[in-house]
Amino acid sequence: MNMGASGLAVSFAPSVGSNIIRKDRAVLFFTLFVLIGSFLVGGKVAKTLSSKIIAPAFISQEVILIILFSACFALFLANLFKIPQSTSIITVGAFVGAGLYFKSLNFSLIGYLVLVWMGVSVLSYFITYAIAQKIYPPRQKNLRFYEKLFCHQQKLKRWTLFTDYYSAFGIGTNNVANVVGPLIAANIIKPNIGFLIFSIFFGLGGLVLGKGVLNTVSKEIVPLGILSASLVSFVVSTFIIACSLLGLPAPYVQFSSLSILAIHTLKEGKNHLQTLIHPVTKRILKVWMLTPILSIITCYLLLFLLRIKR
Repeated sequence: MNMGASGLAVSFAPSVGSNIIRKDRAVLFFTLFVLIGSFLVGGKVAKTLSSKIIAPAFISQEVILIILFSACFALFLANLFKIPQSTSIITVGAFVGAGLYFKSLNFSLIGYLVLVWMGVSVLSYFITYAIAQKIYPPRQKNLRFYEKLFCHQQKLKRWTLFTDYYSAFGIGTNNVANVVGPLIAANIIKPNIGFLIFSIFFGLGGLVLGKGVLNTVSKEIVPLGILSASLVSFVVSTFIIACSLLGLPAPYVQFSSLSILAIHTLKEGKNHLQTLIHPVTKRILKVWMLTPILSIITCYLLLFLLRIKR
């Protein structure tokens, strides 16, 4: 439900903030596209989490409970620091802690995941920057683009809605597996039943908890421009879906944050180094590095202290 609340805010801020769609309809379409994404693609990510990081023989209901608790604890601390953190990275971190404890960690897969996360984060930044540079600032070269934009407001609205649906679909392909994957590993639930149940809880989280977050995010993002918000959604969701098709848990939050930083760099007239050394950027990067380590340590220590059999 917590992931659903933040997911709704991330995916539907452009269309709700610009009054293209009402909040109640946003929740409905968010749930629908999360469900479709999880059913069509989410199984590959769930399989990676449930069987490829550590050997399935070491996974029991007690171990999965500790993994989920460790992930929640690390995410809670990230929230205290008011830094958005990826549930995918933290969940993988908890699995790493268990893998180290049982001496059954797939180091090559973890190394590959880290390289993909770093590479795609950088790509999200520079691709967003390159595309946005064609649009901002308004100038002689792109004057015709703005003329067409003002003449085709309905097409712009449809494009914004499409990117929001696409974003919700991307969240479904990856984030629902963060919950379902561990439960599949412990034979607590079947994949399709898990995707159905927890996609509904994503929507319920959006309904109960997400409208306030949606108000905040839509007011913060949309003043940057519907085009820039839609661009971020499209670029990031494309990368998330690509990772999901490869069966890789992927950090939507990190990709989005780097993409938004690219817009910030361009609109504030800064260079890339100024953005990188900005105090807020440094704080974000520090929390991103520390919380997965905390998730690893928490999981390992709990398994050790509770004397779970190796």
